[in-house]
Amino acid sequence: MTGTPLRTKARDSALKFLRFSGGLGITSRSRWRSRRLLILCYHGFAQADENAWDPQLYVSAEHLNARLRFLLDNGYTVLPLGEGLARMNAGTLPPRAVAITIDDGAYDFCSVAYPILQRLGIPVTVYVATYHVFDRRPVFDVAFRYLIWKALASGPLTVEDPADENPLAIASAQDYGRVTARIHQTVRQSGWSAERKQEWMRELAGKLGLDWQNFLDRRLLALMHPEEIANLDPKIADIQLHTHRHRVPEDRDLFLREIHDNRQALEKCGLDPAGRVHFCYPSGVHRRSFLSWLSEAGIVSAVTGTPGLASRGSHPLLLPRFIDASRTSDVEFEAWASGFRQLVHRPTRAFGIDA
Repeated sequence: MTGTPLRTKARDSALKFLRFSGGLGITSRSRWRSRRLLILCYHGFAQADENAWDPQLYVSAEHLNARLRFLLDNGYTVLPLGEGLARMNAGTLPPRAVAITIDDGAYDFCSVAYPILQRLGIPVTVYVATYHVFDRRPVFDVAFRYLIWKALASGPLTVEDPADENPLAIASAQDYGRVTARIHQTVRQSGWSAERKQEWMRELAGKLGLDWQNFLDRRLLALMHPEEIANLDPKIADIQLHTHRHRVPEDRDLFLREIHDNRQALEKCGLDPAGRVHFCYPSGVHRRSFLSWLSEAGIVSAVTGTPGLASRGSHPLLLPRFIDASRTSDVEFEAWASGFRQLVHRPTRAFGIDA
């Protein structure tokens, strides 16, 4: 396992000193922070060991519970996203305002996060990419990677190249990245059907000595079903848009089709399409050309993966978020919650582009 970089250790040491001296608390109570909304971002919640596989995208139930308890115990107000944005623009935000967003709509939201949110009474916005909601099968682009990683824990292995069935050796993290990228590219370029993708994964699991049926039964790396979305308490989980196929086409008509199909699919889950007005860019990928298309589609807010706190000066279709990952330290999280990290942050883009 890769250790914590020295630069990160130094940063956290400085932040701990600042916390000890009261600097983070002062920032959190400042007038400057009271005019800003921290939008937190999560993706997945580990049902097994997904947070060890991808600690950037998955957190444990314990991690999520600890973060929520911190917010509640330290005077932060968690608002529904729509209310938070409206109050931010009206200048009526409560002190230390936070909104929580969750991308993709995975089944692990139901099984892991939702019970915690219900117990604590904390509202979130869930952006759902709907194709796999109705397909009801694991998402190929991530599921095959997880299966290979799972088998790699037992030692070096080989998998067949989908293009020519030649063996691809995997003995290191570098090999893993190279081989999985090759498989993804080959399958994408070959235009495999959903059925062929699932059959290939079933065969892959068998060759790797993994229990495919158990993987399906546990619904790892799969999305919620329509009836599960319909049964969510809207006071806890506000379901919003993330495109239908988790794509952001650069063609206007195809882009608008993604929004239309996404709304239509959520309507089939029992949700009023008129209320689906908040959007999350898949993988954070955004371009300036998308902004007029989103406005045309009736979208009032769109979030990115660019770190930061939102303010009245933020473009409503380019809102920043802070991604809380498994490796985010407690003091780094507190520094973002307080607003201090915004003051000293050098702008970067976590995902996507802005051109």
